Amino acid sequence: MRFKDVWIAGTGGALGELVPIGDAIRDGSYSPEEAESTGTVSVSQADQAPPELAVTAGRQAIKQAAELGTDVGPGSQHLHSHGHFQGLEMWPADCWIARELIGETPTRMPLTVSAASNGSTACLEVAASMLDAQPALPSALITIGDRFAPPVDRWHLSPGMVFGDGAAAAVVTRGTGRLRLVSLVSEADTVLEGLSRGDEPFHTTPHLEPDTRRRTREFLAHGGLSLRDVRRRSAARTVSVAERALAEAGTSLDRIDWFVAPFVGRALYRDSFVRPFGSVPEQTLLELGLTIGHLGPADQIYALHHLVKENLLQPGDRVLTIGTGMGFTFSAAVFQAK
Repeated sequence: MRFKDVWIAGTGGALGELVPIGDAIRDGSYSPEEAESTGTVSVSQADQAPPELAVTAGRQAIKQAAELGTDVGPGSQHLHSHGHFQGLEMWPADCWIARELIGETPTRMPLTVSAASNGSTACLEVAASMLDAQPALPSALITIGDRFAPPVDRWHLSPGMVFGDGAAAAVVTRGTGRLRLVSLVSEADTVLEGLSRGDEPFHTTPHLEPDTRRRTREFLAHGGLSLRDVRRRSAARTVSVAERALAEAGTSLDRIDWFVAPFVGRALYRDSFVRPFGSVPEQTLLELGLTIGHLGPADQIYALHHLVKENLLQPGDRVLTIGTGMGFTFSAAVFQAK
C-alpha cells in the first residue's frame, strides 16, 4: 500500500550490555566455527524486563517527536509487539507500557501486535492504516521489546543468528517527521508455519525453553519440503514484497540509499537477502546487527532509530526495510528522509 502522509516523527532504542562473542566461546555457549560463520562480534544482554526496555525507548521517541511539535497524549494509539516472555505470565504488558508513556486514562485501547520477528513492520502497517482511516487519530506510539535470557538459548534459538536483548519505539503521525513512510507491503506463506512447530503437541502449560532446531528437523523429515524448497519459497516472498513496495513507491532497488534487512549473521544475510536480489545497495546495517544480535521484532524500527540518531541520512535518502517472521510472514517498506 502507498501512503501519502504518514511520517515517523520520533524514534527510540534501548540495549543491554554489549558482551563480546569471545565470552560465549570461552564458556562453551558458542563455538568458534559458528562465530566465524555468523560474523557475530558481540551481543546485547540486558538485565531489565522487555517492557522496561520498551518504556525507555518509548520515552526517547516521544521526546524526539515533541521537538517537531507532535504530541503523544491520551488520544494516541499505542501498539506493542514482542516475540517472547515479557516478565510476567498472563499480564497485559501493553497496558502497563501505555500507562507509563501515555498516562493512566488513554482514550484508546492499547493493542499487542503478534508477528514474531516481523513485529516492527506489522506495527507500522497497523499504525499507518489507522492514521489513514481515522482522521481524528493524532498519532500512534509503537513500542517493541524482547529479552532472550535462560532458559532460552539465545545462541541456538534459530540457525544463522544470535538473539540480542533490546527495544525500539516510534511515533507515527501525519504532516511532518524525520522519515516519511512511502509504501509498505506484506505477504505470508503459511506452508512454512510447521518449521516452528515440528511434531510437538500443544501443551497445557507454558514451555519457556523451545527446541526450535528439533522442530525444524521434524518438519523437514516429513519430506513434503526440502531445505532447498524452504529457501526458494522464502526468497520468492522476500523479493515479491520488496518489488511491490518499490513499485508502489515509484522507485527501484538501484535507487535505494540504505538497504536494511533483519539483523542476522553474515551467511544467512547473504543467502536470504543478497542472493535473491542478485545485488543490494552498498549501504546496509549488517555490521550494526553483528554487534547487537537479532532483536526479534525490534530490528527494523531499531535500525531506523540508528540511522536517525547517528545522522546517517541525507535529505531525500530512500530506505528499504525487509522484515520476516515465523509463520512465515514477509514485509517490505520504503521510507524517504526529510
